[in-house]
Amino acid sequence: MKSSDAKMDTSTLLTSHDDQKIRALLRQRSLFFWLELNKRKSNTIARLYENTVIKGKFEAVDANETSFRFENWESPVGTYDHVVIRGSDIEVLEFEFTK
Repeated sequence: MKSSDAKMDTSTLLTSHDDQKIRALLRQRSLFFWLELNKRKSNTIARLYENTVIKGKFEAVDANETSFRFENWESPVGTYDHVVIRGSDIEVLEFEFTK
């Protein structure tokens, strides 16, 4: 077999440079998403494990997206001015987007 006969499909190969570009783009999009939520102070419903539902306004997320800060948090045990919830405790976050 000649080397010209063995063709490699390079259309699906990504170089490490391409991979870095994609990761940077995804990180940028994620940051823009969290920044927009912060600006809007979106009403948020968090569904935690064991069917606990709590409501409040989104304030911030940490750099690793593992902790979330909310204000005016309404939970089954009371209302809190400010709380920080571990991301691992959250099953679903629902954000209300208004214009």
